Amino acid sequence: MSVVYAVLHATLGILIPVPNIVVIIVAYKLIKAKRAKGYVFIINLAVADLLVGLMCVVETLDDLYDGDFDKNLTFCLLRICFTISPCVGSVLTLLLISLDRWLAVTRPLHYHKTVTNRTVSAALAALWGLSFSVGNLPLIAPQLQQTNYTGVCGLLYSTKNQYLYIICFVVFMPVFLTLICAQILLGRTAHLQRQRIRQVSVGPAPPRSADLRHFKALRTVLVVIVCFSVSWGPYYMAGLVQASCARCHLKALLRDELFLLGELNSLLNPLIYAFCSNDIKSRVCQAGWWKKISRARALQLRHNKN
Repeated sequence: MSVVYAVLHATLGILIPVPNIVVIIVAYKLIKAKRAKGYVFIINLAVADLLVGLMCVVETLDDLYDGDFDKNLTFCLLRICFTISPCVGSVLTLLLISLDRWLAVTRPLHYHKTVTNRTVSAALAALWGLSFSVGNLPLIAPQLQQTNYTGVCGLLYSTKNQYLYIICFVVFMPVFLTLICAQILLGRTAHLQRQRIRQVSVGPAPPRSADLRHFKALRTVLVVIVCFSVSWGPYYMAGLVQASCARCHLKALLRDELFLLGELNSLLNPLIYAFCSNDIKSRVCQAGWWKKISRARALQLRHNKN
């Protein structure tokens, strides 16, 4: 089974970085072209997912060597901390993206005065400071470490139940409730603004404006949030069940299958932005390598017809 998980982790380690790097490059070009600071948060999300992909490479080596790196509790905690930190960074980035969309929709005239380089830098610094603090909490507070570590590396194998409670009830649950409330308010605001646009317009429907692009961006954010919930939700739900049920035997499931499902989210996020975000999708289609592929396919089809 270690070989199977090594192959799966190696596959994710190869697949995750490529689309995330593409999203980072495209979003950076959009920032330069449109001076839209909101794309900085999309870059930050891609960076967090890229870190998860790099950890898949470490897990591949660990699987191939049959967990030899996990004999030491400190090495295991470092591995878990560097995996939990980008996951916390991802969910906090979703919160910043929702806040950015809320400001763009409800405060369009004050948006550029509020979202400045200073505020964006401060928000990202606070985000990663909190992410690494939560991720490294077992190393900062040794009382959260397991006293009877057996050499099997996993969240509940190396840390006590209290650490999982902190992750779920202090970070993920409040952030997800805030995201749900924000999406409901944003959806209601978007619906009301669309109605106003239709009421004031005369004749056929008006062309898509910047406001309508913001509404489409909300849809993309909603899809990302749903995928994050589907990917990591089972892991944390099973973890809470295992933490509160001494007779349950879900630790192996948490360490292997459900953890892989959570890591898959880092591959889904860039694909969602590549297919759902019109700005990013159009930039990818306009890329030179994409044009070369399309031109080669057209020439091949023409040659086959002749």
